[in-house]
Amino acid sequence: MEWIWYMIAALGAGIGTGLAGLSAATVMVPILIVLCPSFSGETGVYQATAIALASDILGSAVTTWTYAKHKNIDLRRGWIMLVCILAMSTIGSYVAYLAGNVVLGSFTLFLTFFIGIRFLVKPDTSRERQTAKGQRLDWKGVAISLFFGLTIGFGTGFVGTGGGMMMLVVFTAFLGMELKTAVGTSTFIMTFTALIASVSHILIHPAIVLEKWDVMILCIAVATISSLLSARFANRVPARTVGLATGGVLTVLGGAMLVLNYWSALFG
Repeated sequence: MEWIWYMIAALGAGIGTGLAGLSAATVMVPILIVLCPSFSGETGVYQATAIALASDILGSAVTTWTYAKHKNIDLRRGWIMLVCILAMSTIGSYVAYLAGNVVLGSFTLFLTFFIGIRFLVKPDTSRERQTAKGQRLDWKGVAISLFFGLTIGFGTGFVGTGGGMMMLVVFTAFLGMELKTAVGTSTFIMTFTALIASVSHILIHPAIVLEKWDVMILCIAVATISSLLSARFANRVPARTVGLATGGVLTVLGGAMLVLNYWSALFG
């Protein structure tokens, strides 16, 4: 039964990446830690985040390729975020290993649920006045990029996410990118951050590869294929449709995982 959950987790992760640039951990980690007993051990959440990060690498890469074909990437406004996130992700990985299951597990479950609510309330995060693609950042944009880049980078390593949802909000709400351009830019950055954070997790806790190599290969394959297909779909439909679909999936998933995780505490 666990293998079915592995496939569902990877499928949902890939769809989230392709549709809205979400990190694989947003969907994958809650399913693995709540519904898969093999991830209930002392380092179960840490292993789940490492597998999610590994799945993010190719999933983000094929998503980036698809968005790039439609000219939906703007690195001129995203390069500062890229540098900051790369610099901080390794530090976050080490702190995550020290934090343990309780902090990581609870944080990830609530994050999934509230991100879903946020998408339902405002499915299109674009602001009214969008900035022209390729326009240079002003001093406010530089300051915003530095602040959010450093915090998102730490969160990338700590929570095991590529930071996709947080980058999406920053790019659209603060830096004026159109939604699909923001998704393409964030998945480009996620390709590198997921690679660094994944390697960091594995080096800190090598047992991940030895104990869960088969799970990792399955999740990477399923997430990559579903990312490619959903990215092609997202580039052909309105941004609002993508936002509503993503919000509905994440809200239902996050709510269900929270109920299952705290069932005994609530009704026991």
